[in-house]
Amino acid sequence: MEEEHNTSRSAVSRGRLEVLYDGIFAIAMTILVLELKVPELVDSRSIDELARALAHHAPTFGSYLLSFLMLGKFWVHHNQEYRHCRVITPSMLVINLVQLAAAAFFPFCAALLGRYPGNGLSAVVYVGCVLVLNWARLANWIVAERSGALDGEITPPDY
Repeated sequence: MEEEHNTSRSAVSRGRLEVLYDGIFAIAMTILVLELKVPELVDSRSIDELARALAHHAPTFGSYLLSFLMLGKFWVHHNQEYRHCRVITPSMLVINLVQLAAAAFFPFCAALLGRYPGNGLSAVVYVGCVLVLNWARLANWIVAERSGALDGEITPPDY
């Protein structure tokens, strides 16, 4: 009876949450590129100098690409998962805000990893942000299932 009462009203509409999610992820994915800088060259016609400068910034490019793909993966999974949610409970809303905070923090983590690829702490910060996103995603599924927020058409593979 208590579970039915919790799902009768959403803390926020699913559509509003999806729009916020889309916006935060779009902004975070766009901000990632701001760390990529066009190198300054002494001889603007020198192919070798440009190649060396670009190679010097390879970790930043790698971090950008990895981070863009990671955020894209989380965005796609969120969209797939929320097709099965009838309502957004207050607990789910809090978990989603944790996910969004981690997504908004991701460009900093990517910049840190790109600038200091050999520093173990930069990797720990980056992986920590990924883990927060993953744990929040798992927690959201568990809370949604236990609160009855999922529709009845979800299949075991989708869950």
